[in-house]
Amino acid sequence: MIASYEAGESLISIATARRLGKQTVSRLFSEAGVRIRRQGLDEEQVSQAVGAYLSGKTIREVAAELGVGHSMVWRALKGAGVELRPNVRRGGRPAK
Repeated sequence: MIASYEAGESLISIATARRLGKQTVSRLFSEAGVRIRRQGLDEEQVSQAVGAYLSGKTIREVAAELGVGHSMVWRALKGAGVELRPNVRRGGRPAK
């Protein structure tokens, strides 16, 4: 796992591939002395996220494509000035 992370793979993709939680992988790395990279999307990834979101994909779908967490995509979209669609629960009911 450490070799994959040091080669550039994200925490979330490592966790998903091994059916672990991101926090678990982060804790294991910290205990092993691995320095955790600052999480964020580069300019190309932000551009991809914006395009995918504006084409109708959900934030979670975009996040899965990029191999990152949905909150990271949400922050990137907000930072890029994208007007986010209303949050709608499954079944078409608006969130409270």
